Amino acid sequence: MFDILSESFVDVAKTVPLLLLVYALLYYIENRLTSTPALLTRAARFGPIAGAAAGTIPQCGFSAAAAALFSHGCLAPATLVSVFLATSDEAVPVLLAGGAGAAVAPLLAVKFALAVAGGYLLRLTVFRAHRPADKAPSKPTVNDCGCCGGSPVASVLWRTAKTAFFLFAVLLALSLVIEWAGEDRVSALLLADSVFQPLLCAVLGLVPSCAMSVLLSELYAAGTLSFGALIAGLSTGAGFGYLVLLEDKEGRHRALPIIAATFVIAVAGGTVIHIFFG
Repeated sequence: MFDILSESFVDVAKTVPLLLLVYALLYYIENRLTSTPALLTRAARFGPIAGAAAGTIPQCGFSAAAAALFSHGCLAPATLVSVFLATSDEAVPVLLAGGAGAAVAPLLAVKFALAVAGGYLLRLTVFRAHRPADKAPSKPTVNDCGCCGGSPVASVLWRTAKTAFFLFAVLLALSLVIEWAGEDRVSALLLADSVFQPLLCAVLGLVPSCAMSVLLSELYAAGTLSFGALIAGLSTGAGFGYLVLLEDKEGRHRALPIIAATFVIAVAGGTVIHIFFG
């Protein structure tokens, strides 16, 4: 047990300097975007392309802001699904810090393409009768997730500490499970090499927590998940966006089709990638 604890701690400690650099860069990028609600409102005119572009930025607050805009009638449902599909939560920093940085560019590119294609497909079919209302939002912001407020130093340190904690918890749990059950049994539980692995990961991605994106990224870096399964899991991982949608009791009936559409497209896209590209 001591060896597992010490190895997990050392592995996480090695990632902290890079996480600090990545989050400092992300903080700079996020604060250059001085009006996120305005950006997302303009996205309604351009549809899924703009929504996917906004969601691709590694910032969990975009999904929350987009969900708030949708709840107030300022964003079309197909555009919101595009934002959700493109969102990757904490995956980019974790992959960069975990030695899987080569997967970041393909990950973002594939998720962007899936978000655009899925958004337009929904716009032309399931949500063809829906249009955003022409009224102002009630000030949803990029910080709706509560992870990026405060001073620059405090924000960067908080996000780094939170991700490092999730990494440590995930690594420790995985190490204990592998020690107890064995790698073969863990791979079997995660449906390794199975066409159903993207479906399993998409279900995990629905859990509204940054920990899920950390878990999926670590499993992919360890070689346990396929790239298609990672895409499926991160595409449903809209994090706090789901909570914003579901907090309004009167609007929950509108939230369920959004979540269902996101899930179906994520599973379909992840499964196709899993079958043809691994």
